[in-house]
Amino acid sequence: MNRVSIGRERAHTEYMGHDIVTTADVLKKKREDLKAKRDSLFQKYTKHPNDYHFALEIKTIDDQIAECIQKEQESSGRKVGRHK
Repeated sequence: MNRVSIGRERAHTEYMGHDIVTTADVLKKKREDLKAKRDSLFQKYTKHPNDYHFALEIKTIDDQIAECIQKEQESSGRKVGRHK
């Protein structure tokens, strides 16, 4: 019989003896990493606004951030959608 102990931010299985990071934590960390990368690229873009390569990378990262936010909302049970 496997026992699972669930704490505030982690779950621990007696059988495996490992901590399991929650999905929300993983998504939050990924979103924070993407945001840091985006901010760095944006600084470069403001110095070189004619370099469309930066703009395309920023757009791709923005899409990834939006996807993380959507997954976070879905995993927390909140409805996702636009308000009219």
